[in-house]
Amino acid sequence: MLKILLLIAIIVVAVLLVRNALRTAAGKRNGAGATPGDAPADAKLVRCVACGAFVPKADAVAAGTGYRCGGAGCPPKP
Repeated sequence: MLKILLLIAIIVVAVLLVRNALRTAAGKRNGAGATPGDAPADAKLVRCVACGAFVPKADAVAAGTGYRCGGAGCPPKP
């Protein structure tokens, strides 16, 4: 009976090690240290030149010296 429990424990540890290795390999393919819940690499954040808030580059409005967030709390363009 003890041999069976030991065999089951070894199998469980092996499965966990393989899963961890596969996750690590997938993270390296997707970007350095990426996990499944992370944003894609092309979803970069930029800082609003008026209020300093960070917004996704896709949502930001290009300004002369950088980007603007266009949020309600952002000061108007002078």
